[in-house]
Amino acid sequence: MNLSVSRVLSLGVVAAAYVRVWSVPSGIAVVTLIVVPLLALIWFPEQIDDLTYGAWYRGYQIDTHTPGGAIAALGWLLLLLCVAALFFARLSHR
Repeated sequence: MNLSVSRVLSLGVVAAAYVRVWSVPSGIAVVTLIVVPLLALIWFPEQIDDLTYGAWYRGYQIDTHTPGGAIAALGWLLLLLCVAALFFARLSHR
């Protein structure tokens, strides 16, 4: 398996998110539900483009490919926003 720098860094960011929510009840499950689709955008952008190419959306067919870099960049943006929200939010325990 070829692990690129982007993939390794994304795993590091996810590990930081898991460390942050370790003591929160059901925090691990919530983070997992959020980050798995985002990791798919980062790890498999070309395959995601292949899935959406030719699909019909609101009466129009998607007839151009989306660059893999754009899909991965969207995944990175959303992943960093979610993890930043974890670190800047106050996690209260009752």
